[in-house]
Amino acid sequence: MKKNNIILTIKDYMIITIGVILVAFGIQYFYAPNEIAGGGLSGLALVISNYIPVLSVGTIVFIGNLILFTVAFLLVGGDFGMKTIYASFALSVVMDFMEKVMNSYALTTNLFLAVISGTIVIAIGIGITFAINASTGGTDILAKILNKYSTINLGISLLIVDLFVVVCGAITFGLDKGIYSLLAVIINGLAVDRVILYIEKKQKQRAELESNKGLAA
Repeated sequence: MKKNNIILTIKDYMIITIGVILVAFGIQYFYAPNEIAGGGLSGLALVISNYIPVLSVGTIVFIGNLILFTVAFLLVGGDFGMKTIYASFALSVVMDFMEKVMNSYALTTNLFLAVISGTIVIAIGIGITFAINASTGGTDILAKILNKYSTINLGISLLIVDLFVVVCGAITFGLDKGIYSLLAVIINGLAVDRVILYIEKKQKQRAELESNKGLAA
């Protein structure tokens, strides 16, 4: 039984790592180089980094997450907290690696394409982590708390907590990019729900299939 638990835990953290890489890729190759503050702590970090260039986006994300971890442990639970610590730390490391080692750049300078492409990649990453009771940290933690203590779903929760970041982005980078950031937040909120529903559906189908095999045996 313990061996099975260890295997399941390793599997969970491998899935989280995939989600983190997707989120980091979307931010560093679509959002950040185009100055799109698409919500979340990463969006806020992009704004702060603009005023304090000595701090990388990844570093600011890491510092901000430290402040929110206690909240996750107290209000959401230890399991969510441990997975979130790993995910957020990994996100900071991967983002810094992409920025400083891989010299990340804009895969497209078309703001509309950057918003659509980046948001789809990020939403898939966030959805993957949420589906196994984890989070990439930042405002995702606040969204998870809001979802737990209300009837608001995760996608709408993300939308609510990200509006502040969008306003900051508009003030910092201009109204036009602020509008694109708002578009990114809206699409992300809707896409995350779609991804979670799809993953949960697949998990349910897999569980039913395994149950049927067990009965047949």
